[in-house]
Amino acid sequence: MNDNAKSHSKPDDALPAVILAAGEGNRLQKGNHGIPKPLTTLLGLTLLERAVLSCHQVGVQEFYVVTGCYEKEFIPQIKKLERRLGISIQVVHNPNWREGNGTSALAVSPYLTGPFLLVMCDDLFDPDILRCLMDAKDRANVCLLAVDRRTDRIFDLKEATKVRLNGQAITAIGKGLTPFDAVDTGLFLCQPFMFQALEKARFDGDGSLSAGVGRLVGDNKIRAVEIGNRIWLDVDTPESLSLAKSYLLAELSKPSDDGYVSRYINRPLSRRVSMLLAHTPLTPNAITFLSFLLCLSGAFLFSLGEYIWTLLAGLLTQLSSVVDGCDGEIARLKFRSSRFGAWLDTVLDRYADVAVAVGISYGYWLTHPHPLVWLAGVMALTGFLLSSYTKKEYALRYQHKHPGGVLNLLGKRDVRLFALFVGALLNRPFEALVLVGFFSHIVVAWSFLSIFPQRWHKT
Repeated sequence: MNDNAKSHSKPDDALPAVILAAGEGNRLQKGNHGIPKPLTTLLGLTLLERAVLSCHQVGVQEFYVVTGCYEKEFIPQIKKLERRLGISIQVVHNPNWREGNGTSALAVSPYLTGPFLLVMCDDLFDPDILRCLMDAKDRANVCLLAVDRRTDRIFDLKEATKVRLNGQAITAIGKGLTPFDAVDTGLFLCQPFMFQALEKARFDGDGSLSAGVGRLVGDNKIRAVEIGNRIWLDVDTPESLSLAKSYLLAELSKPSDDGYVSRYINRPLSRRVSMLLAHTPLTPNAITFLSFLLCLSGAFLFSLGEYIWTLLAGLLTQLSSVVDGCDGEIARLKFRSSRFGAWLDTVLDRYADVAVAVGISYGYWLTHPHPLVWLAGVMALTGFLLSSYTKKEYALRYQHKHPGGVLNLLGKRDVRLFALFVGALLNRPFEALVLVGFFSHIVVAWSFLSIFPQRWHKT
């Protein structure tokens, strides 16, 4: 299902973002048919797009992309991003890019007079890391560097820039540093005096960003911000690109929201489907409609009553349940989440539930023409609708999710559709409908019972 959108409105203290994309990226380029590293595709988006969209997700509206080796190749994609997101992206060319990435950061100095975010275009990272940096901004007038203490999980530790810490203070930084406590992620919140440090380092013959940061370390003007368990990866080789895909796909799982069928059956399948769909122009809303059409097709086949059609109906219904997870996965993979998408998904799910319940009831009524068939079908459908409605209404009224529990997980839509699929396999779809409908009413009753004692005590 589609996720609710995170706000992209620009906050009052929104910072500009500088994205460094000036180098050759030889190690990744060799295994990527000569495509420039920033334009390398990772599950439907280029690395440059992912860097921009990750920053945009935390409210950034003003961007500076520093180019060097490949400027002309980037312009069309940058223009496309500007139009799509309604943001400003200033392309800054660094003629001195061969001297080191510090000169690329230095190239934006004429444009910036206040604090800014600094990101490497080949970094895959959780946008929440930027939020951590921004939350820590007001504690002191220093630059901030996001660091990862999980040194045992760094993909290419030999090539990583190491950091030695004393609390949050950075006491030393360098690629060959030993001993060390954490690794530099390449994500910074910089103050303007960063440019002075870079100038001094370059004057001394080292144009790297690490050399400039080393100057800040000596002046006690930089602090570390730990990223905790958030994902981050320097995508610098074909092997790390493959690992980045694994990281992103693993992040698609939502154990707190998934029912048991989604968690153990649907999600492993939908992730594989989403991996393929990510490289197509299909939008999350288009996938939502596809899932809806699959379920409608299953509902029609249920209404025919014969086993061969019932079996196919069950397969289509379960397939629609799998595809129903892909729209949200694609939305997260490609930064396309929206409130409209979440609402559309919810509405179409309810229409699909109605269609399936009616189709199954009608198919059974053809061979058992009794009014009680329709009464049982209506009661089952009422349970489906109320089970979903009561949880959403609870979240709306109490401003947090329903406490849940095993019973609520068993009452989720993925479990209901899977039960109907099993019923179709056994040629007992109506019996399965009545059973899951009855269980849905139990879930609704349990919701009241879990809340009522607290409300009664307070009154």
